[in-house]
Amino acid sequence: MDPFVTALEELSDALLAGEDPEEVLPEIAEEHGVPLPALRNRALRALGPLETYRQRQAELKKEREQTARRRDPVFAGASFLAAVASLNPRLSADERQAEIARLAAEYDVDPAAHKEAIERLRKR
Repeated sequence: MDPFVTALEELSDALLAGEDPEEVLPEIAEEHGVPLPALRNRALRALGPLETYRQRQAELKKEREQTARRRDPVFAGASFLAAVASLNPRLSADERQAEIARLAAEYDVDPAAHKEAIERLRKR
């Protein structure tokens, strides 16, 4: 297998783990026996700007999850109710309603359609 492929995979994992690209690039290049400038160039072409890779991957994951929820209203409703269930019980009534409205927008659901379930969760 091409040593650049495994080096790029390792670099991707390191960046997702929050490591600094300037620190891990030389280590990975040495470990895989590839020239540092060549690895840096290939990484930029394959992964884009290394400093923002982790953030961009998190945004892509969130978009994929939102797309999945939009395709499946049952999944969206269940995810919404799970998020409501995990709200801090110490929130005031107004804060709780604001959070429920925010979550409804995030999960693209109508909170009125889940009113009974939300009431049951509140009693816990």
